Amino acid sequence: MSIHATADEVREELADMGNTAFSTKAVYGNASSLLIATRPAGYHSRPHRHDCEQLNWLQSGALWVMIEDRAVLMQAGDFLRVPANARHWSWNKFDAPAVLVEVHTPGLQDDPLVKAFAVGLFDDDETPAYLGAPVNEFLPEDTDFDPSIAEGWVR
Repeated sequence: MSIHATADEVREELADMGNTAFSTKAVYGNASSLLIATRPAGYHSRPHRHDCEQLNWLQSGALWVMIEDRAVLMQAGDFLRVPANARHWSWNKFDAPAVLVEVHTPGLQDDPLVKAFAVGLFDDDETPAYLGAPVNEFLPEDTDFDPSIAEGWVR
């Protein structure tokens, strides 16, 4: 590959989170990874954490994001930061898909959810020197949020 990839060279794949899945395109460099993640209506991820900071920008739709004990409603154009190692999950309680742009630092290039299809943006003569290699850690059920607390949430 090179430091540039066309849209066709970065294929869209399904990232399986165990209880649900979302479609995504993913690229990475030495310090960060970038995911364009489309979460379908009804999407509900499992609580998880990773040893990297996550910056989000919601391109379209609406999405609830829970970070520790805080619920944030993201709407198109909103930004959100998930601190490293913070327990978090998301829920698309709406009728339309939500397209979320995620940047992880250090990058998630070695995470099983994206490793098989993420595209490294490196020149042929470049040796990658990753800042780190965090992975998603799905949390045991006893640390799960109770989805019923969100039943009354509205836009």
